[in-house]
Amino acid sequence: MVFRAPSWAPQLRDADIPDDQPLSDFLFDDRLRPRKCADCPTPFIDSLDGSGYSIEETRKRIEWLATGMASYLGITDTSGDVWDRVVSVFTVNNIHTPVLAWAVHRLNGVVAPANVAFRASELGYQLKDCKARCIFTDVSHLDLALEAATTAGISSSNIFLVSIPADNGGPATNIGSFSNLEDLVAIGRRVPPLPYMKWEKGRAGKQAAYLCYSSGTSGPPKGVMISHRNIIANIMQMNLYELPLRNGRQPEVILGILPQSHIYSIILTTHCSVFRGDTVVVVAKFELMSLVKAIRKFKMTMLYVVPPILIALIKQGALTKNATGFDLPSVWRIYCGAAPLSEELTSQIKAHYPQVLLGQGYGMTESATVMASHPHEVYDGSSGCVLPGLEIRLVDASGNDVEEHNQPGEIWARGPNITLGYFKNREATATTYSGGWLRSGDVGEFRLHPKTGDAHLFIVDRVKELIKVSGFQVAPAELEGHLLGHSLVDDCAVIPVADERSGEVPKAVVVLSRDAGCGYPTAEREIIHWVAKHKSKHKHLKGGVEFVSEIPKSPSGKILRRFLRDREKARQAQISAKL
Repeated sequence: MVFRAPSWAPQLRDADIPDDQPLSDFLFDDRLRPRKCADCPTPFIDSLDGSGYSIEETRKRIEWLATGMASYLGITDTSGDVWDRVVSVFTVNNIHTPVLAWAVHRLNGVVAPANVAFRASELGYQLKDCKARCIFTDVSHLDLALEAATTAGISSSNIFLVSIPADNGGPATNIGSFSNLEDLVAIGRRVPPLPYMKWEKGRAGKQAAYLCYSSGTSGPPKGVMISHRNIIANIMQMNLYELPLRNGRQPEVILGILPQSHIYSIILTTHCSVFRGDTVVVVAKFELMSLVKAIRKFKMTMLYVVPPILIALIKQGALTKNATGFDLPSVWRIYCGAAPLSEELTSQIKAHYPQVLLGQGYGMTESATVMASHPHEVYDGSSGCVLPGLEIRLVDASGNDVEEHNQPGEIWARGPNITLGYFKNREATATTYSGGWLRSGDVGEFRLHPKTGDAHLFIVDRVKELIKVSGFQVAPAELEGHLLGHSLVDDCAVIPVADERSGEVPKAVVVLSRDAGCGYPTAEREIIHWVAKHKSKHKHLKGGVEFVSEIPKSPSGKILRRFLRDREKARQAQISAKL
């Protein structure tokens, strides 16, 4: 059975999606936008000082920055190979990153966002893999960027600073020797603008706009090639799906706390918001009381969040109440993604915020958003309905299509937002992208809404072995490879452990070296420290370390992680039953 958008949702034909213009042109094209540029407020505002640029100023800065970058990097036209113009962006959230991305597109380049939680080794791997030409970073991450750039062979002269205040005093490096984004804007204002080249039909569907790294269904991180048309299509899908809801409403004021390197933010708070004419209040990092104060100050109406933020709001709700009894009086809608909400947390949120409509969504880096709750038809616990223009199949373990509701199967998706594949990795592309369908690695089932009868998707399991920590993917193979580099580890496996705050956290199952010379408690401390020293925070072994005599494997030598996962679930269930 193929599942499609509900009958009440506006339809989207393939021919309706532009394929002859770059993403930045589409965003500001008044012929296509629901609200003309001249009638829209400031698209991005800094949560700390309230600064921002109007849409007209934003468009000028795109041109100036693109021209300045081209001049600095020696790019004389916009007809070169896009893969010679990959720009890495390694910075905390800020109002400049969207403009920077669109400027890279203007000079016919590709944006490669990097997780700001990366350690130098992780960033260096990505820089080398995508052959980044330059890096944009902030003062507080400059030393990390320099270390990674050295391993990737990128000159320090090609590291640029975004104008973000330093955290904790900033780096030891002298920042005065580095050019910044405003320097490039100034250059662009002085020199002749880049020539404009009209795109031929079909180009937007073939040319990558972003290279976002994902572990896919398994293995180490791989660059996902996301075309201009992929993002344009997803913008149109979300806009059409919510159009009846937004007709007649004033522009939304949206929370912009999602990491700007994550596909969730790239689609919903960077592009959909601008296309609709909303304002995004950009928040650099999460701190509960500062966040609540910003929501009140800017009278935010819509929050795009992940489960840990909602958990913090619930756990510390008493601290955030104001005189009216509501800590978020202006908010009418909360949209949660990146990881499923539990039924218990959903109930707590609805009880704490009775005036708020709570919904969820589902997607991947390889597909962007494919499912979303519609505020007029929320089914608690579900990820919503299929977006317009998409087709969804559920495939069982035998490779057959699931033909009934309430039956699980791996989610396969097909549509204009399904990305181009993995950069320089044909084998992984062939495995994940099959005959026009994207294999998600997630297991879901469609259940009929008790009132409307529409099919809603519920995520029930995961085929793929990735661990999802607060919406970030952790590949067990990556951590296992790192652990095997420690002298105390003879063999190992990494599995997920349920965690109330993060959804899941990694746990290491380790065969201790015979000549370790220490007991389990000491070995556990050293192994946990080893990972914490070299890997991002979301990859830390917060699930602990378990020591075993042997790692279960198949006859071919593959780690039987599902066996270890099931054993861990059974153990946790026994613990819960005793409490």
